[in-house]
Amino acid sequence: MSDVSTPRRSVWKQLYSGDTHFDIVGRRKVWYLVSLVLMVIIVGSMAIKGFNLGVEFAGGNQFTVHAPAGTSLEDAQKAVENSGVEVESAQVAGTGDQAKYVLKTGPLSDADSQKARGAMADALKVPSSDIGVSEVSSSWGKSVSRQALVALAVFLVLVAAYLWLRFEPKMAIAALVALVHDVALTAGVFSLVGFEVTPGTVVGLLTILGYSLYDTVVVFDRVQENTKGLLNETRFSYPEAANKALNETLMRSINTSLIGLLPVAGLLFVGVGILGVGTLKDLALVLFVGMLTGTYSSIFLATPVLVDLKMREPRVRDHAKKVVEKRRVAGEKAAAEAAATDDETEEDAIPVASVAPRPGARPDTRKRKARKL
Repeated sequence: MSDVSTPRRSVWKQLYSGDTHFDIVGRRKVWYLVSLVLMVIIVGSMAIKGFNLGVEFAGGNQFTVHAPAGTSLEDAQKAVENSGVEVESAQVAGTGDQAKYVLKTGPLSDADSQKARGAMADALKVPSSDIGVSEVSSSWGKSVSRQALVALAVFLVLVAAYLWLRFEPKMAIAALVALVHDVALTAGVFSLVGFEVTPGTVVGLLTILGYSLYDTVVVFDRVQENTKGLLNETRFSYPEAANKALNETLMRSINTSLIGLLPVAGLLFVGVGILGVGTLKDLALVLFVGMLTGTYSSIFLATPVLVDLKMREPRVRDHAKKVVEKRRVAGEKAAAEAAATDDETEEDAIPVASVAPRPGARPDTRKRKARKL
């Protein structure tokens, strides 16, 4: 037998080969605590800071003008504020010759709108006709908000129905918990950083919900395969089979997330951070945060919640107890056999000379063979 031990593979090699054994389900209380802390933070932010709603949702006026050479966004914003109008958001859209200043205010009267437009034209030294003004009523903004919520509700209902029919009710519930978690965290980040909520944000939110659902369905499909006929044998319990499914799909989830996050990260950090394309930041942020939270929830939340729901079933709970009992009995039997083997080994190890010969007996010159284990 060779004394050279098999070298331990690194975590990356284990991930690449799909041979990981992380106890994700067994540590589900840790993941629940992490999610709970994050939820407390974002709910507190939404309650205290609220959201920076765009003009499409809150209603108001928007002033747009091509950026004249030798001017800055601060010049335009300062001119409007000096006219007595509060600027809620100001950003540069586009780059180079296509750059535009976009300033948004609350609802204004016609007189205040013309006053702000004139002050902006004087500061930038452009004709007033070059400044585009669009107005959105608050009632129209509320209508858009209501339609966005209806679209989200319809999406969640369709998701629940699909999972209910494709898998089982408990998987539908677990998936919805993960989706609500993703929506709340993504919305909370917008509240924390103060990015403007626009229709592009809503579109991005619906997009990442579909992405999160895809990853969750992949994991649930493997869970269903691993748990098929599980109650008819006692090799694995339901939590162990679900954890095995998570490890088998872990590398796929990581690869999918990386491939999706790289272009979105370029859009967010390069397009917004370096090139200054401000109109992309709401869409880029919601996609980036949503993909991260979707990956997290599909691995560390959806399946653990499913396991807790399944363990409420008497059959699944009793089966898990049988698995534990079988292993306990097998362990005790193995320990007893090992102890008996040790006793026999000790008896064979007693030297012949230590046994006192009978009076008048001839000495024993036989060679005693060692007993093979």
